[in-house]
Amino acid sequence: MNETNSNMIQSLEDVAVSATTQILINHLSAFDEGKSHEAISVLLMQGLTLLGQKSVAMQQFFPVFDTIKRRMDSSDLQGALGQAREFQTQLNEIISLIRKG
Repeated sequence: MNETNSNMIQSLEDVAVSATTQILINHLSAFDEGKSHEAISVLLMQGLTLLGQKSVAMQQFFPVFDTIKRRMDSSDLQGALGQAREFQTQLNEIISLIRKG
């Protein structure tokens, strides 16, 4: 694995496996709107910081973050929870694919 792939995996793991993603899922599971909004905001900021606004990864992730937030804004926490879980699963799959080369 080259250094670029290694850096990408580390950045993705920071977003995918970070406490923030799990915290978001936990708060959505508990139907805590306030804490869920806080967690999605932190997750978005982490993504922007770690990956950069113009990165290909962030271009793909932003619509997912936006969908989660829109569902939360409309009080569809169950839908937001499903989307957050799917996001985490997909990121883990991407990390696995990058590791395999």
